[in-house]
Amino acid sequence: MAEKEKIFVFDLDGTLADTAPALLNAGNQILKNIGRDPINLEQYKGFIGGGTKKQVEKLLISTGGIPDRGLDFYFKVFQNLYHEDPVKGCSLYKGVEELIELLKSKGVKLTICTQKFESSAKKVLLHLNVYHKFDGFAFGDSTKVLKPDPKVFYHSVRGLGNGRYFYVGDTTIDLLLAKAVGASFFFHKMGYAPQTVEKAGIDYSFDSFSELSRYFEQNLA
Repeated sequence: MAEKEKIFVFDLDGTLADTAPALLNAGNQILKNIGRDPINLEQYKGFIGGGTKKQVEKLLISTGGIPDRGLDFYFKVFQNLYHEDPVKGCSLYKGVEELIELLKSKGVKLTICTQKFESSAKKVLLHLNVYHKFDGFAFGDSTKVLKPDPKVFYHSVRGLGNGRYFYVGDTTIDLLLAKAVGASFFFHKMGYAPQTVEKAGIDYSFDSFSELSRYFEQNLA
């Protein structure tokens, strides 16, 4: 029996890249528009996970509640503000490029599975010069469901054949998605939800991508 193709699926925000500065910028513009004080980067990172609409909801509730115009209105405002400059202050985590090259050298397929909408995600990945490294994508508007629904994961690996799945993420939602599809889960402890490390079901947790590269050098046949 032929060995299954190895397919690595990566979350984007807080996993491959620190995109929080651009998200914070859009969030603070909304707060300014409704007469509220800005928040800092660490506060905003605590809102990430579950999709952009959930971020906006947490932002508004934590700073005084959802104004009368409603969540849907402010979600649309946020999307417009964020799309103007989704790459503001964003950067790959150190060691990501080296990990990608290592995995590619081993013949591994790579995909992106993110809640971020396609237009913004593509801008970020192109800005970081890694878009062309990936073989598949699932964006927040690719399907009508969000993580941890398995449909999102399977959308990212469509057309890549029957695989042995590895999932790299930084939140409890990522963990739940990995478990739902039977993927090994690798947890980025320096991402946006470090408390996730306490959850059962994590196969390996890492502080840096150089550490993860060393792990796969030794353990990925």
